[in-house]
Amino acid sequence: MCRNRKFIALFLVAASLIVCVAPFQAEAAWPEKRIEMIWHSAGSGGDIFLRSLAKAMEGKVPVPVIVNNITGASGANSWNHVARSKPDGYTIQGVSSTFIASPIVNNMKVSFRDFDAVARMFVDAVAIYVSAESPYKTLGDFIEDAKKRPGELSITGGTAGNIEFIATRQLMKEAGVNVSVVPFEGGGDGVIAVLGGHVTAGVGEFAEMSSSVDGGKIRILATFNKIPGFDYQTVAEAGFPQVTIEKFRGLIVPKGTPKEVIATLAGYFRAAMDEPGFKTYYESNHLVPAFLEGEAFYKVMEAQDKAIRESLGKK
Repeated sequence: MCRNRKFIALFLVAASLIVCVAPFQAEAAWPEKRIEMIWHSAGSGGDIFLRSLAKAMEGKVPVPVIVNNITGASGANSWNHVARSKPDGYTIQGVSSTFIASPIVNNMKVSFRDFDAVARMFVDAVAIYVSAESPYKTLGDFIEDAKKRPGELSITGGTAGNIEFIATRQLMKEAGVNVSVVPFEGGGDGVIAVLGGHVTAGVGEFAEMSSSVDGGKIRILATFNKIPGFDYQTVAEAGFPQVTIEKFRGLIVPKGTPKEVIATLAGYFRAAMDEPGFKTYYESNHLVPAFLEGEAFYKVMEAQDKAIRESLGKK
């Protein structure tokens, strides 16, 4: 009888150890396979951001990290794909503030509420620009001509309903002018359209056009936020301080992803900020580091969702 009691006691102790250790082993094993990061438009500033981040993670993450583009439907194809992916941390969506604005403007079913936030990494400098051959030297020149020719000037800003378009519409409304808004699949396409003379002006992330600025092909008329190292006139300095925009860049995962996995991912992204090659990338593209993790980033998205809905008069 005594031997049986000892055997049962030893069995229970062993069983409890298995129960305690097994979850730890499962978590410690993550990641076990390739991690995929997704952006909705190839060649855009966001796409370049993800590819630079993936490169910075090489050798620091024990599995390959790749970037894929899922294009179309103003970002909805990409966002729906990731929202429906298994919540295991192996499928990550790169996002900017366009991910908040576009579903509202385009009445999409997908929204930030279908995801868990991992990290906000940067705030992006946003600029209004024209071809270097344009007669406009300042934002004031553009607005003055737009007043003389209602509806004749056009401006592009990448994806329909992105945050740049919303800010531009607000700016044109405040200036009392009417310009045509021309969407493309991404900001990179907008730059090409401006350089090709297909639209009058563009608005987008400074990173998307900085090489063309350096090459003397693009002229900046104004910026929505101050860009460190440059003396471009801001929209506020041009007389419109009420028009503001703070475009974020961050990463999200499908709703229900384990918190431990999200914390591990956030740690990888935080560490990447100090990687020399990645630092060169974001400093040369004038991205402002603004790291926020998990719930704090989710609250930023919540606040922008509320502000955009109020701006557009939507519930």
